[in-house]
Amino acid sequence: MSMQITNQADYALRSMLYIAKYAENQLIPSNIIAEEMQISRIFLSRINSQLVNAGLIRTRRGARGGVMLAKPAADISVYDVVTTIDGPVTLIDCIADPETCPLSPDCPYRSFWEETQSALITRMKAVSLQDLLANTGKVGLGLSSQPVS
Repeated sequence: MSMQITNQADYALRSMLYIAKYAENQLIPSNIIAEEMQISRIFLSRINSQLVNAGLIRTRRGARGGVMLAKPAADISVYDVVTTIDGPVTLIDCIADPETCPLSPDCPYRSFWEETQSALITRMKAVSLQDLLANTGKVGLGLSSQPVS
């Protein structure tokens, strides 16, 4: 089984980057983010609900409502966002549950996959939203990247 980041986690990361770039310390209406990402407000609302429960964003309802980061972009890692949406990072089932592999505990690949997964998790934890924002001038956000008015 191969690990694949879901579209939902990808949209969560892009949403968080948009908020961090244009409205880190202010509320931005969710409908603006949904429009920028060309996804439904309902889909974004489901994503936002998970991000709120994880303490990554804050929301306020009403005419002057919206979303904002719950903490500085430098304190939110790619790992935080991806695992909030997709759950634990697992490259192959037998790492999480050795009983699923008939070769366990003598599997010749197990240590390789454990080390690879550990390196991926370490990298995901090391890269913050702020780090990703440093690259947006070169590659953009994958959105129209217009500031909030």
